[in-house]
Amino acid sequence: MKYFCLTFIIFLTVGTALAGPPASPPPVREETIPVMAAPVRFFQKYLSGADGHRCPMTPSCSSYALQAMQRHGAIKGWIMACDRLMRCGHDELRLSPPTLTRHGVRCQDPVQNNDFWLH
Repeated sequence: MKYFCLTFIIFLTVGTALAGPPASPPPVREETIPVMAAPVRFFQKYLSGADGHRCPMTPSCSSYALQAMQRHGAIKGWIMACDRLMRCGHDELRLSPPTLTRHGVRCQDPVQNNDFWLH
């Protein structure tokens, strides 16, 4: 999964660099968000329940992905979700503040804490 995310990010970076900077930022198209969010919703509905509440972060990685897509659009949200999956459970556990949730102690890492690199 990590290699897929890294390949996806490199593909987007190289493609964007070759295309040049856009004249103006494209508007967030709400109709693309459900298409990009479909794999995440599929995971939440069919796979996550079988796995249990194992994500050490809050919000969970799948909820984080949906929030990032709603806040920043489909492409930037997907990139943020890949970044989160690569960080989940590693150094982030030491760096983020612990929060008590109904599933126990989790590390707090909301979308708004990771907006700095998008602007």
